[in-house]
Amino acid sequence: MIDDGLRPIVTEFVEGMLNDPCCESVLLDVGDDAVVGSDLPVLYLDITGKHHDYILSIVGDEYSGSIRYATGETRTTVKRGRGAWGLRNLLNDFRTRLREES
Repeated sequence: MIDDGLRPIVTEFVEGMLNDPCCESVLLDVGDDAVVGSDLPVLYLDITGKHHDYILSIVGDEYSGSIRYATGETRTTVKRGRGAWGLRNLLNDFRTRLREES
């Protein structure tokens, strides 16, 4: 599905979110990368807090993340990168923001 170097980081993050009282819901989905019209496996993760949604997409060893307001506003922050170090930083940013909004 996703790069073996990223899998443990995502697994740890999802486990933490399932036990985090600041997290209202977790949606994890896998499928094909429809964005580029390929059959590359992709992982989608959507974490919902009180005021923001945190969205992560991983295709191979590349990831992108965004934060959108739960009110439906279209303002987003997108971070793109490769590899485990940047993904860990992005997920730590998501976790920090989620806890700050509660």
